[in-house]
Amino acid sequence: MKNQAFALGLLVLAGCATQYVAPTSGKTATVTFTASGLPEGSWALVQNFASEDCRPSPNGTRLATFTTTKIQGKGDPHAGARRVMPADQPAVITFVYQQGVIGYTRSETCEVTQTFVPEAGKSYRLSFRHTGYRCVVTVEDDRFGGAVPVLSARQVTPACYNKING
Repeated sequence: MKNQAFALGLLVLAGCATQYVAPTSGKTATVTFTASGLPEGSWALVQNFASEDCRPSPNGTRLATFTTTKIQGKGDPHAGARRVMPADQPAVITFVYQQGVIGYTRSETCEVTQTFVPEAGKSYRLSFRHTGYRCVVTVEDDRFGGAVPVLSARQVTPACYNKING
């Protein structure tokens, strides 16, 4: 029963999402999204916003979907979903996490929004990590194969998230 409710929830989330479309002109940067620490029965969505006041992005909302290993074929690989994004303007990115089915099973949720300004031609990595009852997102410059923190990245509060079609 729990697995059926979970699968139905994912189906609804996937069907209604406004998928991200990469820009076709202008300066761009590459951003890889990853997720780790997802326990069975959980998922994480990566959402894109136009600004810190949570306005929808003209490029679409859903950047990536991460599910547990058991049903991973329905989501992006935890090792990374690469997207080309506009450069030289703020990127406002939210990871929305949920474990369980609200109202039916024990559940846990969190939303973390980070903003930073990707530079043209560079590569970045945004990593979501669930550890116990804590959700953390790191923003790193990924140009040299190493993880160098982006010092200008900061958390946006309250977090932006789109429950309708995100």
